[in-house]
Amino acid sequence: MTDEPSTASHRLPRGVVTLLFTDIEGSTRLLQRLGDAYGELLSTHHRLMRESFGAHHGCEVDTEGDAFFVSFASPRSAVAAAVDAQRALQRYPWQHGQPVLVRMGLHTGEPLVVNGQYVGMDVHRAARICSVAHGGQVLISARVLDLLDGHAPEGVTVRDLGHHWLKDLAEPEHLAQLDIDGLASTFPPLKSLQPPTNVPRQVSSLIGRHRELAELRALVVGSRARLVTLTGTGGTGKTRLAAALALDVLDQFPYGAHFVDLSGLGTAELVLPSVAGVLGVALEGHASALEAVAAHIGDKQMLLVLDNFEHVVESAVSVAALLRECPRLQVLVTSRVLLALEDELEYSLPPMSLPRGPSFREVAESEAVQLFVARARLVRRDFTLTEKNSAAVAEVCRLLDGLPLAIQLAAARVRLFSVTALVDRLGDRLKLLTSSTQDVPARHRTLRATVDWSYALLAEAERRFFRDFAVFNGGARLDSIEAVILPEGDALSLVSAMVNNSLLVQRDDSDGEPRVLMLQTLRDYARSVLEEDPAHHLELAERHAQHYLAVVEALMPLGAPLRRDQIARVRADYDNVRAALSFWLGPRADEDPAAAPNALRLAAAMGHYWYGHGLSMEGSAWLERAVARADDPPKATKALALLTLGMMSEQREQLERATALLTEARELYRQAGDRDGEAHSLNGTGIVEDSIGRSAEAEHHLEQAVAMFEELGDIAGRTDALDSLGLVHLHRGSWARARDIFRENLPRDRALGNDWGAACTSLNLGISYLLGAQPDEARPLIRDAMDAFLEWPDPNGVTESLESALGLAVAEHRWTDAARLAGATEAARHSLGLRGSPPDQVRVAGWVAQTRKHLRHAVFESAWREGSVMTHEQAAGYALDKVIGR
Repeated sequence: MTDEPSTASHRLPRGVVTLLFTDIEGSTRLLQRLGDAYGELLSTHHRLMRESFGAHHGCEVDTEGDAFFVSFASPRSAVAAAVDAQRALQRYPWQHGQPVLVRMGLHTGEPLVVNGQYVGMDVHRAARICSVAHGGQVLISARVLDLLDGHAPEGVTVRDLGHHWLKDLAEPEHLAQLDIDGLASTFPPLKSLQPPTNVPRQVSSLIGRHRELAELRALVVGSRARLVTLTGTGGTGKTRLAAALALDVLDQFPYGAHFVDLSGLGTAELVLPSVAGVLGVALEGHASALEAVAAHIGDKQMLLVLDNFEHVVESAVSVAALLRECPRLQVLVTSRVLLALEDELEYSLPPMSLPRGPSFREVAESEAVQLFVARARLVRRDFTLTEKNSAAVAEVCRLLDGLPLAIQLAAARVRLFSVTALVDRLGDRLKLLTSSTQDVPARHRTLRATVDWSYALLAEAERRFFRDFAVFNGGARLDSIEAVILPEGDALSLVSAMVNNSLLVQRDDSDGEPRVLMLQTLRDYARSVLEEDPAHHLELAERHAQHYLAVVEALMPLGAPLRRDQIARVRADYDNVRAALSFWLGPRADEDPAAAPNALRLAAAMGHYWYGHGLSMEGSAWLERAVARADDPPKATKALALLTLGMMSEQREQLERATALLTEARELYRQAGDRDGEAHSLNGTGIVEDSIGRSAEAEHHLEQAVAMFEELGDIAGRTDALDSLGLVHLHRGSWARARDIFRENLPRDRALGNDWGAACTSLNLGISYLLGAQPDEARPLIRDAMDAFLEWPDPNGVTESLESALGLAVAEHRWTDAARLAGATEAARHSLGLRGSPPDQVRVAGWVAQTRKHLRHAVFESAWREGSVMTHEQAAGYALDKVIGR
């Protein structure tokens, strides 16, 4: 044959076809190495490939550079062609002395033929399969494997490679490799994406625990146990081992491993909302958090790690319900106690191995000794295990029963003491505790004694600091530490001392600010010490709650611009905010008449955060509890609470209730003489009326709000109300008027530092340009909004941006992209449980109807299904790559 395209078929095969993509690995390096001779190599490559494809009736769809796209009427023909091509490439005597390595990927599907080309996700899937292969490797999808039905070509076996995430695909792909006799069959790991995970990666390596890790892996992966509870006393390293295991088995869970830290939760009711938060599941529109999380997981194969469960063991029934609803979900729990659920498997974590004998080698091989040495080197870089000190190190580890946390606390003291001195001091402490607490299990006594000993070594100021730090949930920043427990002290030096002694750890929040945390076992100890002085504990809890009330009110006052850094701070301290609300709405509300009104203030101030993060269900629950408990709060406080509750009711599509709440809020503000609050209530009322469809009433109230903000000199409030007025004009079809308002407001939002407001205005301005048939002007505005909402993150804003991308695709007659985005946006709305405002629903429905009109039914349905299985992030990536542009 010549170096011309195969003419096996002038028409592309239709229906169920197998698609083959190929390309040369390292073609650029070959070009640089061979220079002009590369052209001859490429010509030979093309000839060999086309001979193999033609022999099996392949139809060459496209060729670009060194890459082929070929279709076959049957998967067996496609596989035989790929095998023949690899053998031909291997046999050929290449002049440069090395074989040309070609990667190949095959997938069977039903792509559509449009204008003489295949279109659809099956094409993308086949291309992505090829892209993760290595030179000389042939990968096939699960559908190809199924259709082969065990009939691989002679001399070929199939090797299962498991599930892999491929770029831009919404679901992991099950892949297999063809092992061809006489050719290479061992390749590096596929160049696929890692399954999604948030499991924390430790800075220091896991020492020892090889046997335990293997046994746990056998339970989780080998036996596919649905619920494994990793038990052990505090300080045995349960969290560290669970995280290591989750990362070790990540490739076995196509939908990833997800880590949920429960240590900062005050009540069992917050367990499933915390799981939802980790998984990115919005609770709005669902009857319960269980329903929302179960709907998201469905039959996905996923690992959920629930850490420190003993604090919320009452929620074990929720775990059982989740396992019933999600048949392929597996749960790994760390806890000091069992959950007492059916089919629960316990893995009791033993201490680390101790020296089997006195010899230096036996001591050095002990896991406990290895941990001691590694941690000692953190405070004394020159510390080593020697013949001289090995016996003392072994004795320290024996005294501490091989408990990792106890060993780390002791090792931190080698800066002050020799190992021999450590043995003496620890021995005395343990004898004292053992004689006085015979009813406590030995390992609990050991750990308590070690923490007692470490605590006793602290200076008085350090002991007070350690005790009082237990008031924080989820750690704290330095400014909060100073405000709550060290109003006149030096926080930095005390934190440094605690970190050096392994009593605290430090990490950075998402905005780069340092956060100080205490391990849960140590926090339990510190809290027990704190509770020995009830009066001081109560005073500290009150100071803690007051501080976070001040933080939230300062960051998010009514009508203030919302900056990304402000929201990041609130997000980082969300557990502390929840703790403050729980404190003021618990028994404290019966003792202190100011407690419930304070909770009302805090919950009202959190409204912006809850509204912008799709947490209106949880926020409404806190607000309703606070309203019910607060007897005769100040009118302005109750008004703000009702205003906040009204806006969250609007987001939850409870429009009549929202109207009533906002009307009551406005009246309370009027009675309190608070004109600014009254104007914000008018703004909220206008938004709700616009959603209901009462555009005249909405315009009237919003114009009143604009006038009041102008009179008060409130630029941010006026900008917000004008944005709301712009939406009224947009929804009634006055696109030019809406565009003028948004165009005037966008620089104001940016000048005010209103990141969230600027994103909303940018999106609305983009929509006004779209509706005015100006897609080029709309594109950068929609892109800016999408980027901002993704970074925020605001799932509702991302969904509205996706809907605008759908409109952009319609405006440019990109009907297949529009159909995919239609599927993606409907799936996103279903996931959020929010349908959007009625005017937005009408607009989007019109775009979808146009798309249906311009595509054949089968084409639309295929593209719509492809979009409907995309995640939020994947849909946003698709919109940015294919429609909006990055």
